[in-house]
Amino acid sequence: MPPPGQFKSRLSPSKLEPGQTSASHTEGVVEELTWRDYDPEGGMPLPDGERTQPEINAIFNSEDIDADTGNYVLCVLHWRRQSGALIDVGLQFPEGSGVSKETALKGLQYIRRIDPEVDEAANGQEWVQEESKRLQQEIEDRAVKLGIYKATPQEKKEQSEEQARLQQQEHEEEQDRTSKSVLQAVRQQNEARNKANAEKLEAQMERARIAVVHMNRGPLELAGGVQPSVEPTEVRVVKSPFGGKISIRPPPPRAFLSKPVERKPWVKYYEEQATLIKENTIPNISTFRRLGPPFAVLLLALAGCYYLSENYTPPPRSARMWPDTAPAVATVGALTTVLLATFFISRMPPFWKFYSKYMTLVPAYPYAVSLAGALFRHDTVFHLASNVLGLWLFGLLLHEDVGRGTFLAIYFASGVFGGYSALLYYVFRKEFAAYIYGASGCVTGVFAAACTLRPNGTIRIAGYDLPIAAWVFLALYGAAELFAAVRGMKTRIDHAGHVGGMLMGVASAVYVRQKSQRHVGENNSLEQVAEKVKEDVKEVTGAS
Repeated sequence: MPPPGQFKSRLSPSKLEPGQTSASHTEGVVEELTWRDYDPEGGMPLPDGERTQPEINAIFNSEDIDADTGNYVLCVLHWRRQSGALIDVGLQFPEGSGVSKETALKGLQYIRRIDPEVDEAANGQEWVQEESKRLQQEIEDRAVKLGIYKATPQEKKEQSEEQARLQQQEHEEEQDRTSKSVLQAVRQQNEARNKANAEKLEAQMERARIAVVHMNRGPLELAGGVQPSVEPTEVRVVKSPFGGKISIRPPPPRAFLSKPVERKPWVKYYEEQATLIKENTIPNISTFRRLGPPFAVLLLALAGCYYLSENYTPPPRSARMWPDTAPAVATVGALTTVLLATFFISRMPPFWKFYSKYMTLVPAYPYAVSLAGALFRHDTVFHLASNVLGLWLFGLLLHEDVGRGTFLAIYFASGVFGGYSALLYYVFRKEFAAYIYGASGCVTGVFAAACTLRPNGTIRIAGYDLPIAAWVFLALYGAAELFAAVRGMKTRIDHAGHVGGMLMGVASAVYVRQKSQRHVGENNSLEQVAEKVKEDVKEVTGAS
C-alpha cells in the first residue's frame, strides 16, 4: 500500500475544485468572512485549516479518500451548517463527485464534533425564511411576466422606496468602510457579536417554546430529530386583471433540525473514561507489539481447549443441576445465558471502560486479554440474536456428536483463533480504526465442525431441510466469506474472523474424526464400541 502522501483518490477530481471566495477590504482591516462570501460548491474553510492525510483516514475510517477529497467534503458540509442549507440539501453531493451518503455522514459528525456551537436549527430556520421570500418573489415576477398579476401603485411606491433605502444603505456602508478607523471597526464587531448572541438566545427560547407545543415528531434524519415547522404562512391577496382575486402564499418550509439529545453529566464522565485513545491519531507502536502478546494468549487458550477436550469427564445424572434436561440443551442454554448477561451489563455506563479495554480487540492498540474477552461482547440486539440463533441451530447437533468437553473446546478455540485472524487481517491492511468483538467466530467454528463431521447430511433451518449436502453448503459459505475478506468489502461484518473460525472448526472436526477412527481400531469390533457407548450413556443419564 502506498504511503498517505502518494495515495490516489478513487473519486473523480473534476468535481472537487474549491469555489472562489470574495472579501471586502478597508484601510488595513479585513472584514470577517461569512458563509455568504463562499461558493456552495466549494464550501468554506475549516476553522483550523485543512486536515492532513492521516487525519482524513481517521475521520472517515478509510484510506480510500485522499486529503483533497476529504477536505472538500468537510468544507462543503461546514458551509451547509453555517448557512442552514443542511436542512434543504442534506448529505447529497453531485453524482460526479463520487461522495456517498455514508462518507458525508461521517464528515458531518466530525464537523459537529469540532464546532459544536453552531446552531443548525436557527440557521436552518433562517435559510427557510430566505428561500420562502426568494420563491415568493419568483412567483410574483412570473405572474407579472404572464400578465396575471399587476402591482398596484401603492406596491410600486413601496418597491421604489425599498430600492432607494437599499441604495442609501449601500452608500452609507461604503462610506463607513472608507472612513472608519481600526478602533471603530473593532468596536462595531464587538457590538454586532453581542447583538448576535442576544438574538441567538432569543431564538433558542422561541424554539423551546415551540417544542413544548409541537410534540409530534417525524422520521429521524441526519442524526437529528425532525418536527414540522411552525413558521406562519403569510397569504397575500391581489386583484386579477381577469376579475376576482389571487392568493399568493410562500411555499411551506420543509423542516428544521433540532440539536442531538445531550448526554447527562454522569454519563459523559463514564463515556470519557471509556475513551482509551484520547488523541485523534493512531498510536505509534510496532507490529510485534500489536500481534505478539495476543499470540501468546492464543497459544494458552488453544492449550486450555485441548486439555478440556482430552480430560473432561461428564458428571453423573445425580450431580447435574438440571438432571431432566438434555446435556446439549443445558450447555447451549448456559452459553446463551452468559451472552445475554454480558449484553445487558454492557448497557450500564460504569462498565463501559472495562468493555472497551478487555472485551474489545482494537488493532490500533490491542490488549492481549481482550482476545478472549471479545467473545462475550455484543452491542446490538441483531448481532446477539444472529449468533445465538446459529449456536442453537448447529450447537445441539455438534454437542450430540462430540460431547460437552469437546464441544466447548471447539467453541472457544474457534472464537480465539477467529479473533486473532481478524487482528492479523486488519493490522496488515493498516485498518487500525476497526474493532473486533462478538461470538461470530465461535458460531462459525461450531457450524464448520458440524458440517465436517456430517458431510453428507442436510442443513435444517426452521424445520425445513435445505436441498444441499452439508459439505457443499460449508464450501459455498466459506468461499463467500473468503472472497469478501480478500476484496475488503465494507459490509460491517468481520469476514476474516469468520474464515478463521471456520478453519479452526474444520481442523478440530478432522482431529476428532481421526481420534475416533484410532479408538475404533484399538477395539476388537464395532459392537464392543457401541456397547461401551451405551454403558457411558447409562452412567450419565442414570437410566437402567
